[in-house]
Amino acid sequence: MARAGCCRVAPGIGGQRLLNMPQVDLIIPAYNAGKYLRATLDSVLAQSHTNFQVWVINDGSRDDTETQALSTGDPRVHVISRPNAGMSASRNLAASLGQGEFLALLDADDLWHPDKLKHQLQALEARPDHDFCFTAFTWWWGEERPSFFLEPRSGMVDEHMSGWIYHHLVLDNHALPSSVLLRRSAWNQLGPFLCENQRTDDWEYLVRASTQHRFVRLAESYVLYRQLTSSLSKAVAATNEHETMRSHLLSRFGMQAPVGEGTPVDAQALAEYQYRGHSNFADQHCARGRLGLGLRCFATLIWRGPRRGHSLLRLAKSLFRRVFPKQVQV
Repeated sequence: MARAGCCRVAPGIGGQRLLNMPQVDLIIPAYNAGKYLRATLDSVLAQSHTNFQVWVINDGSRDDTETQALSTGDPRVHVISRPNAGMSASRNLAASLGQGEFLALLDADDLWHPDKLKHQLQALEARPDHDFCFTAFTWWWGEERPSFFLEPRSGMVDEHMSGWIYHHLVLDNHALPSSVLLRRSAWNQLGPFLCENQRTDDWEYLVRASTQHRFVRLAESYVLYRQLTSSLSKAVAATNEHETMRSHLLSRFGMQAPVGEGTPVDAQALAEYQYRGHSNFADQHCARGRLGLGLRCFATLIWRGPRRGHSLLRLAKSLFRRVFPKQVQV
């Protein structure tokens, strides 16, 4: 059941709501996010573009996530609580509830610059043949960053990462979900997120989108991307999900997007990203996961080459970290 706050907050800049701008449905999946959610919502409610609805999907949380979501008192914030189904399913549910012309994604612990929505909407208005807009972002460990919110942004476009960008996105997920704004028409055409693997569902969706739609990237950072110290203690995945997904994407779409004026994937860059993905997986297991699996992965890298010296050195460093683990403050 949808629930909303009970009182209206102050209107937007200059005391007037920007009702002439397109409505945005803002999607926030939230699982045990009570510690961070209110700050996230405050950054949304501080947007200079104010014509939006917020859909917080409380995905089976066991903390005060629902209370924090309702605490804003803003009628634009709607809270739906349900049993846990995962982030992708939560995004799909929220998308089905709204009716706005645009959808915006935001994780429950990230923060936005006040002009994010305004500049993204302006970018897509200026480029009606582009359906997705994403932005640069800033890695953030939770420290106070008042200058981030006070410094003006110009809305400058990164042309290198705009247009048909399949050949970029299949190498790495450059489009942080919390930075993405898209037209609902594109959502209706593409269909929902997969609900198969929470680590790669968003990457699959954005690569799939890039085979059919143009993207525009704003060059300045509009998102503080929170890094949680507690995530360092999570168990390492038993399978190399990232490289498995990349192989699936390349098998499905090939070395060039099937539509548009796409540029072929750079084979040399692809080999480097693939090596890095396999090396990272081996390193994680040797340092703090399943040692036997990590050693087998490193052995494969060393046997196949070509960067045998680098693989041997990284193996040594991984084993050193396993024997002398760093003490992480949580």
